Amino acid sequence: MLRVEPAPGLIVGHRYELVELAGRGGMADVWRGRVVGDLGFSRTVAIKQMHTALAEQKLYVAMFVEEARLGAALDSPNIAEIRDFVVDAGNYYIVMEWVDGIDLGSWIKWHVANRTPTRWELVAAIGVGILRGLSSAHERANGDGRLAPITHRDVSPHNVLLTTRGMVKLVDFGLALATDRPVESTDPGVVKGKMAYLAPEIVSGGRPQPASDQFASGSVLWETLVGQKLFDGTTDYDTYVRVRDCQVPPLRAIRGDVPSAFAGVIHRALSPRPEQRFPSVREMGREISGLLRKERHDLHSVLARTVAEARQAMGLGQRTGDPTTTTPIAELRDFTPRPYEEERRGLLHRLNTVFGLGRRRG
Repeated sequence: MLRVEPAPGLIVGHRYELVELAGRGGMADVWRGRVVGDLGFSRTVAIKQMHTALAEQKLYVAMFVEEARLGAALDSPNIAEIRDFVVDAGNYYIVMEWVDGIDLGSWIKWHVANRTPTRWELVAAIGVGILRGLSSAHERANGDGRLAPITHRDVSPHNVLLTTRGMVKLVDFGLALATDRPVESTDPGVVKGKMAYLAPEIVSGGRPQPASDQFASGSVLWETLVGQKLFDGTTDYDTYVRVRDCQVPPLRAIRGDVPSAFAGVIHRALSPRPEQRFPSVREMGREISGLLRKERHDLHSVLARTVAEARQAMGLGQRTGDPTTTTPIAELRDFTPRPYEEERRGLLHRLNTVFGLGRRRG
């Protein structure tokens, strides 16, 4: 089959027009598009297109299909809605709701550039949105009512969108792990997720679980308040060591204006062992919501205003931000000590000096 290179004006699936590129990621591009309907009907949508270089690799096609399947199974105002899946001229597309806003990573960068600390109340409100979206995934039930949880595995600032209406949308379930997955697409020894947001149990060889998403959420909230990554090593191996050892500086030593109760919630989520964290992300969200009950401001409106200001200042136009191109899959198989080296092949990221990575700790 002749593969057509996506470009503005291309119609895919006989009804979706690619208008302009809105963002680039490690596995796919996101287009601002529109539905071309009868009698002049038109509606803006987001069209996620798998990179053409990956479209012939079964592993990544399976991941892309699984992302669409899982996204379509979730119904939450805090998760971007999946509306269609299209295969056209050898390319794969996921059609989603268009989110008019900015990604959390860009929102953080805007505050850092302005040397303005993020308001803890807004960060708390963002956290509640993230956790509500994750609750929908973690508490998902299948057709017969049995619990079939989904672990996101890639909770990071670039996968959180803030809308111009002050809403929070969790996106990108491309690396998600579902208990009812028809075929396992992860080979033994492969860790999925961005290194800086992995939980200690994962880098120590444990299986991803909802508590791992909770840890990543705590890391995201810490970063949003401080303005830099919690586990930010000079190399991936250095980052791995920091995650493994769960080196978490006291938050209030850096942001003394953050209430001790809110800092306590974040630190509990960042506990090194899953059983030390909250019983669920829903419970964590309840704790944060309780801290906001006395807040007199309409936080949705305040957040919406900052999103609009950030978009204008950064000249984003119709783009939601500058998504990371960091590879989201770490292949950790060679445990032999040797000088650090890094090799990228597609989305596979080999860390050849991770001593003992993948071995379970007692």
